Amino acid sequence: MSVFFNGRLWVSPATMSVVDDSAMANRNLAVGNVIAFIGPSEGGEPNTILKFGSPSQAQAVLRGGLLLNAVEKAFDPSSQTNGPSTVVAIRVNPATQSSLVLEDSTGEVASNVIGLTSTDYGLSTQQIKVKIESGTLSGKKLSTQLGNDFYTEDNVSRDVLSVQYTGPLPTATLTVTNNTVTFNTSEGELPANGPGEVVPIDLVIYNTVQKLVDRLNAITGVLAAVLNGQGEKITLGGLDSIIAQGVSLPYTVTADLQAIVDWFNGISEGFVNATRFPGAGTLPDNMDFTYLGGGSNGITTNQSWADAFTTLQTEDVQWVVPINATAAIHAMADSHCSYMSNIARLERRALVGGGEGQTQTDVKAAALALNSDRTSVCYPGYYDYDAQGNLVLYPAYMTAALVGAAFAGSNPGTALTNKAIKVRGLELKLRNPTDTDDLIKAGVLCVEETTRGYKVVKSISTWLNNANYNRVEVSTGFAMDFVARSVRDALDDLRGQKGSPVSLSEAVSRADSVLRELARPEPSGPGVIVGDENNPAYKNITATLNGDVLRVEFQASPVIPINYIPITIHAVPFSGSRAVA
Repeated sequence: MSVFFNGRLWVSPATMSVVDDSAMANRNLAVGNVIAFIGPSEGGEPNTILKFGSPSQAQAVLRGGLLLNAVEKAFDPSSQTNGPSTVVAIRVNPATQSSLVLEDSTGEVASNVIGLTSTDYGLSTQQIKVKIESGTLSGKKLSTQLGNDFYTEDNVSRDVLSVQYTGPLPTATLTVTNNTVTFNTSEGELPANGPGEVVPIDLVIYNTVQKLVDRLNAITGVLAAVLNGQGEKITLGGLDSIIAQGVSLPYTVTADLQAIVDWFNGISEGFVNATRFPGAGTLPDNMDFTYLGGGSNGITTNQSWADAFTTLQTEDVQWVVPINATAAIHAMADSHCSYMSNIARLERRALVGGGEGQTQTDVKAAALALNSDRTSVCYPGYYDYDAQGNLVLYPAYMTAALVGAAFAGSNPGTALTNKAIKVRGLELKLRNPTDTDDLIKAGVLCVEETTRGYKVVKSISTWLNNANYNRVEVSTGFAMDFVARSVRDALDDLRGQKGSPVSLSEAVSRADSVLRELARPEPSGPGVIVGDENNPAYKNITATLNGDVLRVEFQASPVIPINYIPITIHAVPFSGSRAVA
């Protein structure tokens, strides 16, 4: 007899157990609400996902530019919503790094020993300067400076091992290169591998200080010891070069050049990175402060924007705002969101805006050209204070950044209709309803000045083909995105499992768990779908299995914002009587 249990056929008698933890699965929602900005800045690595949790983090990396302005304002977009907890940014301008070569001129011909490259990218990196001095006690004193910020370190050096020849021969010398260690005596090279076999010690094999010391001590007459706990340091390409150095007395082998490289690359210095040139083994010359050169902000092209949108495909975000006024870039953003939502299964939406001086006719034409349920056109621009305290005009694409940040700081399904944004004024004052009616009909998400603040009139997309709520209302569409993504993620674990009545029940159970959480009202839940005892937020969950296809269907009611409040007042004539005593 035998029994099949827990994936194994048991033949020998045994007592077996298995833990069924399927009920322990985390059914909490895992879909985020994250905004991403793409735009130009003065700092930060180009075409790379950069994440910030506060304005100060963004300031330290982006340094300046429109992208930094958008990120800074995103953390406090509205008095009626939160700011996003995390903001994603991509620097679109193809900036380059600055560089400087450190040389050693002790030989007949100067040789390159260290290449320095700025850690940041852009024209501002040309302001980084480096100084090399003799160390007070040993090695070098190194300094780097950018503006008023600087790093400095004295006595940058590294003693790694001591060597002495105590054998019978009258003289002995040591030669060290990047790849080998060799002894010479008055009678030629000491045998490295045995009597009669003259081979330098190969640092590819003896690639740590401890291994090298052990190998040296195996040679008759040689005494070697690790210094300062440096046994794990790499010897291959890491030791300072030595030519025929006498070792009849104890001699200290150093790695000062590598110590310099490591300081530039370590956490004690933040402006430059260092690369040791192949074959280099001597220290760089002293020099007064010398600036790096070659860094530039680059020329931003449409291809730069296309590359940035491609990079953003790798990050899970829900809102995308290009900090740009060009219609071609807006079309890229819309195409990106359409692809990510319909094919890549990472639903997202874009908010865009034009430049300064855009007329109502211009913005209506821009919305008509997009005509997309994935993209909103924001209007007009706004006034606010810059870092110097000047009141300046920010174009409508910055309005889009504020609106997008307010969406990312709210529960999914929250409309921004009648929500205030934090600005100091608008580029122009829209008349309600004269101007706002025309703009809303044209698919423009506009902001108006009211007695209660600067408010979004109606948070809509540019969709003009029909009046379906999930197409027109950004909040309702995002609520449906959130439902689809959440249920899809919950059911995806079933892909690859055996099709059976059990898997049908599991599919229904998983969908029900997620939908129940989505229906949990605010503030304890997201309140993405709504209902009551008579009209539940979701119902009719069914799962069917046909061959290798598991279909799940259900009905759900996404939140729809209250946009209109008609009030009827029934006027009736007064009737009554009065008696006189």
